[in-house]
Amino acid sequence: MQVQEKRHRLAAKREPGSLDRLRERSLMIGRRVTELVDGIGRVDGLLEDCGALLNVSQPPVTGKIGLRWWKLRGGMKDREPVVVIWKKGQGGRFYPERIGIDGLARRVKTGGGFALGCDVTRDVVRVMVVGLRLRDELLKGLLAVEKASRCSGFAGVADKVDGWEVDVGYWRTVIGGRLDRRFDAGG
Repeated sequence: MQVQEKRHRLAAKREPGSLDRLRERSLMIGRRVTELVDGIGRVDGLLEDCGALLNVSQPPVTGKIGLRWWKLRGGMKDREPVVVIWKKGQGGRFYPERIGIDGLARRVKTGGGFALGCDVTRDVVRVMVVGLRLRDELLKGLLAVEKASRCSGFAGVADKVDGWEVDVGYWRTVIGGRLDRRFDAGG
């Protein structure tokens, strides 16, 4: 019982409520991560809508801009949105070629069969580029949180605390009942 009383007296000297504030901060971080994930999901849905709008606003000929979901090489194993331009191959089949989003609105075709929907296509492309950049920004934020969670401060927290608890427990039993007294150099 003396050890418990000493622990409570030492804990009373700490800043009151600090553990409660840390718990609240951890809940806030969890809510922010959930917001990031939900935001990415909403952006993905809107990008799918943009892809469908682009498909309808342009004729099925070479030069058509589209949005595809491709599995890219690298760190992410999920499908990612990729802007493509459709081209006709030698066999008469169309194939998508990946293109960048910088200056994409200038690549919208306006002549021939594209004339009817070029204004809609240009506006959808502008909105889609904003969505692609927003998605990238949200993913970077999520990856930053993930990277921070893998740093040495997070990895194996329970194991570290358990090991340290064993050390403190050992010294608690060694010192035993002397916790209530001050250091006595004389013995």
